[in-house]
Amino acid sequence: MSKEKDSAASKKASKSKKASKSKKGDGWKSNLLTIGGALLLALFIRITLFEAFAIDGPSMEPTLLDGDRVVVAKYPFGLFLPFTHEATFNWGGPNPGDVIILHSPADNEDIVKRVIGVGGDEILIRGGKISRNGEVLETVEVDPCSKDEQKNIDSTCMVYEETVGDVAHRMSHSKHDFPLDRLPVEVPEGHVYVLGDHRDSSNDSRNPLIGAVSNSRIKGKALFIYMSWKNARTALWERIRWNRVGSSVD
Repeated sequence: MSKEKDSAASKKASKSKKASKSKKGDGWKSNLLTIGGALLLALFIRITLFEAFAIDGPSMEPTLLDGDRVVVAKYPFGLFLPFTHEATFNWGGPNPGDVIILHSPADNEDIVKRVIGVGGDEILIRGGKISRNGEVLETVEVDPCSKDEQKNIDSTCMVYEETVGDVAHRMSHSKHDFPLDRLPVEVPEGHVYVLGDHRDSSNDSRNPLIGAVSNSRIKGKALFIYMSWKNARTALWERIRWNRVGSSVD
């Protein structure tokens, strides 16, 4: 009887060990599938829905500052795959006044600009004023540019409120000797005419190498600022522009 009991107990212990090993194996596989699924979901979101971009340079002051980090909605315009210059599929375009990320045809770098004109619009820049379809965009002087909102301090810089379509936004001008005027340009269908909000420090559609940009080069629309860093040698928490975190891009 003793031997039979020992044999039964041994079999039970053996089965218990096998079950324990099986559970450990299943747990490892389950964790691997969870991690893989999470990575695939993150990749799907980045490619098709949203992406984060860092603002580098003064071209969109005072709307976006050097060091701002923005969330961009990619889904409104098309499917833009990584490491490509144009959208694989394109199903829409932005509205006048939108702030967009686009792949520059001049150097294939991502740049952020504001849409001034869309397909069929005629754009004219004369005396620092912009006309869209024969109507001068309404601009109202607001204040001198804040030193905290300038990468390169310029005492002649002024902030204006400008209205493009239904969108009122801030933009800036500095006093320079070089002309900013441009001859009338008719924006082709499926294209946009873009300018930086800091009109005197922006590489945009006024550059013949960029010109009117195809909608297929638009990566998305800027939604909001999720983080903003000053380029200063101070403590980490002192570098954050807390007043900009979470603000929408208008």
